[in-house]
Amino acid sequence: ADGDMNDEIRTPTTPKMKEGVKGFVEEMKYRRIPLVVFPEEIAKVSKNSENPNGDKGADRDTLIGMTFEQCPDDFQAHVKNVVHGSRAAKMGVKKGDVVSFAVALSNLSEEESKSSLMAEKLIKRLESVGMRTSYRELFDLLLSKTTNNRPIGIVFRRWKRSTSTLAASSTSIPKLLSPKNGVNILNPLHSADKDTEFNMSDEFEWSTDFLQALSIKSREYEFEQKVPFQKNQALEENESVLSYLPRPNIDTTSNLSMNFFSMIALAERYNCGASNLPISSVTFMQSALGVNRNESSNTEENGDFLSHRTLCSLVEQAVGLIFMRQKLELYSLADVDGGVGSGFVVARTGDASWSPPCFLSTLCKKHGGNNSSQTMTLIVVRKTELINRLILGDTVKFGASKKQKMNVLIRDAAIIGMNDGRFNVVTEFMAATTVNEEQNQSAYALAVASEEILNAREILAGNISPPEQSVDFYGALQSLECPYSMHSHPILPDSLQSYCDTDWVELSPHGLGTVSAAHGGMRTLLKLISQGGMEEEKREIDMFARKFKYYLMDGVPVQLVLPSNPGCREEKVLRLTIKNSASLSESVLEISRKRRPGVLNVGMQGSFVATLDNITRFSRNPPTLVNLDDEEKKRFFSFETDLSGTPIMMLAKNRKDAMLLLCGMKLLMEREKF
Repeated sequence: ADGDMNDEIRTPTTPKMKEGVKGFVEEMKYRRIPLVVFPEEIAKVSKNSENPNGDKGADRDTLIGMTFEQCPDDFQAHVKNVVHGSRAAKMGVKKGDVVSFAVALSNLSEEESKSSLMAEKLIKRLESVGMRTSYRELFDLLLSKTTNNRPIGIVFRRWKRSTSTLAASSTSIPKLLSPKNGVNILNPLHSADKDTEFNMSDEFEWSTDFLQALSIKSREYEFEQKVPFQKNQALEENESVLSYLPRPNIDTTSNLSMNFFSMIALAERYNCGASNLPISSVTFMQSALGVNRNESSNTEENGDFLSHRTLCSLVEQAVGLIFMRQKLELYSLADVDGGVGSGFVVARTGDASWSPPCFLSTLCKKHGGNNSSQTMTLIVVRKTELINRLILGDTVKFGASKKQKMNVLIRDAAIIGMNDGRFNVVTEFMAATTVNEEQNQSAYALAVASEEILNAREILAGNISPPEQSVDFYGALQSLECPYSMHSHPILPDSLQSYCDTDWVELSPHGLGTVSAAHGGMRTLLKLISQGGMEEEKREIDMFARKFKYYLMDGVPVQLVLPSNPGCREEKVLRLTIKNSASLSESVLEISRKRRPGVLNVGMQGSFVATLDNITRFSRNPPTLVNLDDEEKKRFFSFETDLSGTPIMMLAKNRKDAMLLLCGMKLLMEREKF
């Protein structure tokens, strides 16, 4: 997929499933449908003329019988219509299916092209380990000539909703949420109800959907704020892709009236697996946890959403993640407006992977600005003591207040919620949570002997296998932790292929580097394209430049080569920080230390920081004094600034990354400086 772009795809970061151990095997939430669309099918879209229902869109072009729309709740592509009798319909795609993952494939032999079985297996595996595709990424794949002249693998997911459940009255309250005087919600012994069973699949379903939407939306919002799509991508109104896939729309300035919960119909589907407690019997404790940098909670303010980089930093440094959902407005007393709920916690184990889930009972106060009947919250725990208190059976309390002003990256915990379609750090929150031993015993019943009592310490230490239903959850978590491996990398347009190995020097008259003047340089190429009316080539270069910025913003893993000790290799991350979306002149290229999962890195300084204005040279030719083997020479990449004195040398993960870095940085410098 994309050549060898992802040579470090891992299985989800869970403890290994013990051989022979099976959790509660229930019907899978999703049905996955892999499908390969070939270039001739993309180039020749089919008319939606076989629609027997006489829909208004019957004369519109389709992609093998499909049209798509962007869902504002998850920023993914959803199937809007499927033509009866089309190839998509024959493959089983239906209206409402979600494009979970899509990627441009290469190196398919003629025989493999006739039978897409191997390609379907590949894309299904990549999707299963957490790779996801946003609507904007799918749009780019189908628009670009660099990618749409290759087979494109797509994995659809179908939501398996229970029609009887969805038809239930939205005003009804599940039994486990009905108040019972004198019953302690935070006492697991009272959490069961004879007429209601704990549904473990529900816990993983809502948390997986919450996590995927959080990861995709925060990433897309940050990209749109720093590299606006409309300003960085010219489109002709007659583009064929627009007939079945409208242009992306990510608004970062206006209030978004969308409801994440409508997508997953939580009000009807989910019962919070916990019993109840009179609110007055719990005393909440306020602490400096999840407070937004802005006191105002007005989502109309520019930038009032959680950035993807902040989110990734929080998760990288977390020692535990608590997923909570609450049924609100069950109690409306003078001092508290809130409700009860359930959830689970995962903690870092000794090898920095995530433990199996330990189920919880929760009680919370409704946080400001959220008017939903149910809320979902992610608490990122950065203090080991809080996890240890849960293990000991204590009731752990979390709180946040608008009055507290503290950088989110230096708190004991950060509380992330959703308001008006945007994820942000919650400014008003109070909750208490404790381990629900009964639910844990039920969830892991097949993994332990019937007489054995399973405690939270064994679960959070990773001494037991996670339930089978949690596979999608850990895939979603890995997608957030590993953006470099979980998203497609940009592919070089044909017109730029010859600039992957040659140096770039700032003062060279044509941006030639080691290329002779007779062959011209990239600067000459860009002028020819601009002055010659070569719109298609210009669009491809614009698209590559935009996607390359995204690629650098995610962070690219490299190994720093030290001049004083050429044999030493330090694991680093090369990252672009864009300060002004109108110009890259003040943007910063930074080489920072690779973070250790679960370790606080507050105030960690980069090994090297330079603005693009100060960079004077890029090269893939190592100095003769640096001893590298043949494989390392292929991965070599360096740059110089007017202040560095010596080259900043590094090794990319593979040759393709080194080529991509050199050509992409050349392009950004030529476009911005000249």
